[in-house]
Amino acid sequence: MSISKNTERFTLAVIGGGAASVAFLHHLSNLITPSVAERIQVKVFEPRSQIGPGLAYQPDVDTALLNRAIETMSVSAADFSTFTSWVRWKSHHEPELRDLVRRDLSSTYVSRSLFGRYLQDFFNETLSTARRKGLSVDVVHREIRAISRNSRYRLTADDETYDADSVLIAVGNTGPRDYYGLSGHERYIHRPYPIASALTKLAHARRIAVIGASLTAVDIAVSLYRMNSQAEIHMVSNTGVLPLVKGKQAMPQPPRHLTAERLHALTSEGHRKISLRQLGRLIRAEFKAAGADWRELFVDHDDAIALLLDEIAEADRERAWQTILVATNDLIEFAWNALDPESQACALKRFARHWLACRAPMPVENARVIATMLAHGRLKLMKTPIAFERAHPHRISSTVSGHYDYVVNATGAAKDVQAPGDSSLIWQMLQDGLACRDWRGGVRVDFETGALLDSDGEPDYQLRALGHITSGTYFFVSSLEMVAKRARRIAADIASAFAEEDVTLRPITQPFEFAGDQVPI
Repeated sequence: MSISKNTERFTLAVIGGGAASVAFLHHLSNLITPSVAERIQVKVFEPRSQIGPGLAYQPDVDTALLNRAIETMSVSAADFSTFTSWVRWKSHHEPELRDLVRRDLSSTYVSRSLFGRYLQDFFNETLSTARRKGLSVDVVHREIRAISRNSRYRLTADDETYDADSVLIAVGNTGPRDYYGLSGHERYIHRPYPIASALTKLAHARRIAVIGASLTAVDIAVSLYRMNSQAEIHMVSNTGVLPLVKGKQAMPQPPRHLTAERLHALTSEGHRKISLRQLGRLIRAEFKAAGADWRELFVDHDDAIALLLDEIAEADRERAWQTILVATNDLIEFAWNALDPESQACALKRFARHWLACRAPMPVENARVIATMLAHGRLKLMKTPIAFERAHPHRISSTVSGHYDYVVNATGAAKDVQAPGDSSLIWQMLQDGLACRDWRGGVRVDFETGALLDSDGEPDYQLRALGHITSGTYFFVSSLEMVAKRARRIAADIASAFAEEDVTLRPITQPFEFAGDQVPI
């Protein structure tokens, strides 16, 4: 089936139906006027049966928790209350949620699958908004595997093709990297989500190796503990250190030194780059003003268990450094873009891992379970190097600690696409020159608009990208809040182009905004 050229409606294809897609559609539906809406038709391509949950928030075990509290989760860049309001509304109809809403929702963590249900309902509400404005939104449950470009875009899903005038790629995370060459072994789990499926394999295992010590690794360990698994679990990572623990959330205060005005001045209104040293001075001043020491964020700890116990003990207190980091959300992407390439390379090598550990900590409930497992010998933290031997068909041996019944990859999404299995669509676009690799991660996009840069470095303003695959241009792509801000920016650009009757979707002319990413339509 093909979508024929419609002289009255401009076809916008959205590839992917997860949280990023919902955020974009929500903002587009709210920003456009009825007169603009009647000239657009949106086609959402998603192979899964539901729009919203995607891979990250699909139905799964309740032990797989969000790493942010209810009150801080939303797909709206302008309204953080949407998930909270949904939970309160649902509590009138679902008894299991009634006790939940009696708690302090600013410090309550719920399952990822519950957030997935919210995303489904939010998408349906978005469809209602679109219908009221006359915006056509159709869902096509197919996986787009290839894109070609002529006068329009040709999208290919197996043996079917679809045409579009503009495309937004929001395909979610790429697959994890197989660092040890274990793919294909029956005792190797390459993609652990949904955890429920992994648990059916792991239920009777006696020894399990989890590659990585990330939030995903924590989800796996906690889920095994909750199902009364007697397995001995080894978490293998480069650092041997767990994620930090989320402290009590204080009300963010506007930065006093790391401000939009200071960054604009240092960059001469965006016309030159700055060094990491210059940015570091602003960050140090911010920490000093709050009575905190910025160096604490980048200390390497030799005793991971002692660090975990200290983190748990501090979790019921407001922590100045967490408050500062939260307050930088409106600035971090501009600050990252302002750095010169040498400074960006240094930041990625020396500081990015520590920063992300601080910015994406685990809920204290999970931290307490991990501490119990460590105390009882059910969990051990191991630091690489390590090697695995896959010769035996029913187990995997290691060079350090014998054999394992299963090895689980919990390293998270790879920063870039190196093979078709990482993302067949992005791989094809790289091979055909529609996209080019970013040495910092992902594919190159124009900072202001999210437009993909082709192999010649030229931006295509009708071909945009959102989410993890833009992890080089944007620094913090693992945060839904930041993805929602970017989704709103792209939606506003498209809406404003149509409002001016410019369907070429030329680049925006407004400078990058900070507070709330506001763009007038």
